[in-house]
Amino acid sequence: MSPVSSRADDQDVIDYRQHIMKTMNEEAAAIAQILQQKIPAADFATHAEILAITAATAKKAFEPKVPGGEAKPVLWANWKDFSKRLDDLTAATADLARKAKEGGMAAAAPRVQSALTCDSCHDIYREKKD
Repeated sequence: MSPVSSRADDQDVIDYRQHIMKTMNEEAAAIAQILQQKIPAADFATHAEILAITAATAKKAFEPKVPGGEAKPVLWANWKDFSKRLDDLTAATADLARKAKEGGMAAAAPRVQSALTCDSCHDIYREKKD
């Protein structure tokens, strides 16, 4: 096995942060399906925990500040606002996961909407590409 390079190239950085964001989207979608009673609720706490763990990695995925992908240029110009939004997301999803683990879906469900404020950030910082 070859050693890991000390610096990823720009495309690797972009690919990694897109994987992180896609994982968060997939977990949010699973939680939504559970709340809509389309799939069993047994794994609600697990999905909430995966979402929280992934949210906690998102800021680091953007810290190399490599333009490209679906990140609008304004993201880098407004780094302080963007990084605060990621910090808030991390705290909200951690709270959601904690409530889900302690009290199940009934305790956590009221926190889902406040934890998943993705659109407020995407509207400003994401350029959706086909």
